[in-house]
Amino acid sequence: MAKKILIVDDDPTIVAFLEDLLRDHDYSTCAAHSCAEGLEKARQEKPDLVLLDMEMPDKGGTMFYANMRKETEIRDTPVVVVSGVGPRPPALRKGVPTISKPVDVSLLLTTVAERIA
Repeated sequence: MAKKILIVDDDPTIVAFLEDLLRDHDYSTCAAHSCAEGLEKARQEKPDLVLLDMEMPDKGGTMFYANMRKETEIRDTPVVVVSGVGPRPPALRKGVPTISKPVDVSLLLTTVAERIA
């Protein structure tokens, strides 16, 4: 069974790119375009990994991450930040990899494979 990855990003172009890339490498995907939608999808879909953008219009990735970590069912889901935002916000735990946009495809695939194993 393919590992499921939740993409949380407000940019439809980035979401489509990541979905195509991940599906081409035998991952299953689902997507959310906001913090609130991302939390709901994470609860419903129980993904094996979350790719998280930090800068979104309603509440940013930091709030998504903080709220996700409060929920027993999804708190241990690995997260990889994929964002154009600079340094990692302090709310993110050490060990959460950050990949800058534009995305280095090789680095992303390697990081996903390491975190989802």
